Amino acid sequence: MAKNIMLGTRLRKLRNDRGLSQVKLADQLGISASYLNLIEHNRRTLTVPLLLRLSQILEVDPQVFYPQQENLLSAEITETLQDPMFEDLQLSNADVGTMVADAPELCQAVIKAYGAYRKSHEDLQMVSERLAQDPVISNAGYRLRMLLTSILSFSEILHDTDDLSENERQDFSKIVMNESENLSEAVTDMLGLITGDGLMDVAEGLSPTEAVTDFMQSNNNYFPEIEDAATEMRREAGLESAAPHMRLTGYLLEKHGVTIETAPPNIHSTAATVYDEDRRQLVVSRALPQESLNFHLALFAGKMSYGPLLNKLTDVPELPNQAARARGIAALANHFAGACMLPYDDFLAAATDTRYDIDQLSQQFSSSFEQTCHRLTTLRNPNKPGIPLHLIRVDVAGNISKRFSASGLRIPKYGSACPRWAVHQAFMTPGLIRAQLDRMPDGTRYFNVARTVSKPLLAYGMPQSHYAVCIGCEVSDARRMIYSDGIDIDHANTPLPVGVACRLCERLDCAQRAAPPPPQATTSPSLRGQNISPGIGDI
Repeated sequence: MAKNIMLGTRLRKLRNDRGLSQVKLADQLGISASYLNLIEHNRRTLTVPLLLRLSQILEVDPQVFYPQQENLLSAEITETLQDPMFEDLQLSNADVGTMVADAPELCQAVIKAYGAYRKSHEDLQMVSERLAQDPVISNAGYRLRMLLTSILSFSEILHDTDDLSENERQDFSKIVMNESENLSEAVTDMLGLITGDGLMDVAEGLSPTEAVTDFMQSNNNYFPEIEDAATEMRREAGLESAAPHMRLTGYLLEKHGVTIETAPPNIHSTAATVYDEDRRQLVVSRALPQESLNFHLALFAGKMSYGPLLNKLTDVPELPNQAARARGIAALANHFAGACMLPYDDFLAAATDTRYDIDQLSQQFSSSFEQTCHRLTTLRNPNKPGIPLHLIRVDVAGNISKRFSASGLRIPKYGSACPRWAVHQAFMTPGLIRAQLDRMPDGTRYFNVARTVSKPLLAYGMPQSHYAVCIGCEVSDARRMIYSDGIDIDHANTPLPVGVACRLCERLDCAQRAAPPPPQATTSPSLRGQNISPGIGDI
């Protein structure tokens, strides 16, 4: 059974809630009290037979020992506390587990405060770079210096010259006042140049994108209202029949009076679809492949038909401002399009039959690789779930633009992920699927499938966006995916040792380390002697 730092803490809390001593519970379990003590402090693994016996004695569902939201909270607070500013705390995994179990609200507050700190720090770095490079800001700085010099000079004249006439003194005072007003305007303009409209976002902590990511994760990437609405629209638009493009075009015209116009690439240089509200016309780029065109039409139809539902679902505290709610609506509209074009029951059945063969599913449902992967992660209906998957999308610079984890994999919230992850390796073999079995420092193993994807090139001369998309699962579910065939999952040497991110990883012997390990890292390097060409983690 995979190691879980919340498991022992959860067991201890349940035992205390029921007034049982360690000796009494250990006796009922048929183990020693010392062994139970080790389990509660996450120093021994809780086996499946013991877990089932515990659930009977404590009268709880076995799943209570693996509450996903607490595990995610534990991962986030652990990542937060690995920041160098907290290095003096020296908290163990057991300490973190206790914090999450006993004070989840406090943990959320710490994470929120740290998020605000990170964003402010990044904005400060951005300001410094713009001050150093932006000629407009340099000119604004020159203007500030000139105004300050003028104010200082005339103020000195007023202070040091005793024989000024009253008229001269009034004239100089007026100049100082006017220049002070100009200085105030210049400061305001410069702040606007530096920060734009981002000051409110800094004050509110999380960026809109991060707020939406957390919102989707807290709902387990599953929204039954969206699934029901998508089913309803499929029926109304007749999408069970062939030619979904024509069906969606007819649906939009009949129900909303919206016509579809196809434009050549030179009309759409940056946007694939543009809606002209006055003419009630949706103009789509000719560069879109058929599966993307269908997806865009379904997304737009969802917004037009179920706008009030999207507004209702995003009117939640997790999305604290208009920018976050707007991004939330966009995310749910994408979710709607996936549910509409890849209906839950049919798609889950096909995924099970094909053993999650992404290419076969894409062909069967006329969807892209990324659309198929994203839909697989939304199969989280508690009554008929698919494999608990995680999903990561990164660009060529390693920036994570999509992340969701139902598998338990910790995906870094700040910065890039471990360079050994399959999602990065996919860029070495563009267009080909890479399968990889990974082992985390705590011993948990994950199976991953990754491939590069490219967005449509809308016009000649425009840069094309390239990404790598990865989905994966905990090793116990790997055999349910066709990509595990031919991989000796049970062999001890098969998994690739990886981490979460360099600054969170305690592996001192990694040649690909890009940042120093956390201060409490104690793992000994595999090589004896002194490394005469130390990496960044060694200096």
